[in-house]
Amino acid sequence: MKKFVCIVTATAVLALLSGLASAYEVPKELVIKRPEKTPQQSSWVGSVKFPHGFHAVYNPCKACHHEESDRSLGQFLPCTQCHIKPGLDEPTGFFRAFHNSSPTSCLGCHKQKRLTKQAMPPISCTRGCHKKQ
Repeated sequence: MKKFVCIVTATAVLALLSGLASAYEVPKELVIKRPEKTPQQSSWVGSVKFPHGFHAVYNPCKACHHEESDRSLGQFLPCTQCHIKPGLDEPTGFFRAFHNSSPTSCLGCHKQKRLTKQAMPPISCTRGCHKKQ
């Protein structure tokens, strides 16, 4: 009987762990494209290849996915799910989602990590996200 209970318990634990692991699969790399109605800032600013897997190792999901809830837990919600408003000055728009001083934006997080000496991520346009090709 003890052996049976141990086998059932071990099976349940393995099933739970494999379910959790698959719930948090993250893409290794993403291509972030500017929505059509958002103006292009410069001719050299194109899509951004974002190393999502790298960032996921060093940052908790909520650092960027700040609107994650119990309903969206374990689902991949792209930034453009919420940040779709055009315009460079729109506070919750596409451009500002990546370029503001908030720690949930790319630029804000990179600047904060530099200030606190946690890391030295790029903060210049062409040495960071928008590498000229």
